[in-house]
Amino acid sequence: MQEAELALKLDVSYSKNEILRLYLADVYFGHGFYGLPAAAEGYFGVTPAQLSWAQASMLAGLVQAPSAYDPIRHLSTGRLRQHHVLHRLVATGVLSATQADTAFAAPLGLH
Repeated sequence: MQEAELALKLDVSYSKNEILRLYLADVYFGHGFYGLPAAAEGYFGVTPAQLSWAQASMLAGLVQAPSAYDPIRHLSTGRLRQHHVLHRLVATGVLSATQADTAFAAPLGLH
């Protein structure tokens, strides 16, 4: 009940984009990286604005289970999750299938 009340307060107080920004500022991405800026820098040595689709889709996949999809320790599992994220982007019209395939084939540039 408390969670539903909090969700309603958030929905009234913030736009969906603001809620997403707040979430991305604090969510855990693994390896001690809290927030998107820390994860982008820590995994790839770039700012969030400089992330490629390959890198962004890898980070998006990490949120569900940072340890299980860790691209440093479990690259093959992380790549499976990245593939899923890219196909969801295709399904929602954010990327074309060709763009998703290109992103999946692109190097990640992990540090």
